Amino acid sequence: MSKTIKILFLHGKEGTPEGSKVTRLREEGFRIIAPVLPKDNWALSIQRAQACFDAFEPDIIVGSSRGGAVACNVEGGNTPKILIAPAYKLFPCAIKGINDTTQVLHCIHDNIVLFQDSKDLVEAFDVNLFPCGISHRMSDPDALAQLLRAIERVS
Repeated sequence: MSKTIKILFLHGKEGTPEGSKVTRLREEGFRIIAPVLPKDNWALSIQRAQACFDAFEPDIIVGSSRGGAVACNVEGGNTPKILIAPAYKLFPCAIKGINDTTQVLHCIHDNIVLFQDSKDLVEAFDVNLFPCGISHRMSDPDALAQLLRAIERVS
């Protein structure tokens, strides 16, 4: 029997712990820990994310948009991070735990979080960027397939 991969999923500002990306990951058999991140309380969002990381010790951290910015603030040691259109320039980020296991997925046509922001992150931290998807939501088949490939690369 193979180990079930635990993923801490951090949703975006308008997202929920039951959104399309989380639903797809659950359908694929991953164990998902997805706290509610209040969109009007940045500090509480980081606190909840860190508490979930500490309590559940996930194998991978996935953060989408604002959740990607939250993920940048989680003290996760060497736990791989997958950042989906990370809005790290729109929030006060400490940029912790970004390393050679970090992957960034971003749509080049994103009209909410600039694709250039992800290019800047890649340049600063020498991580991998995978252009994909058709919009910021990153819930289309191409973006979801790229998310699954990213998980496969780090698991």
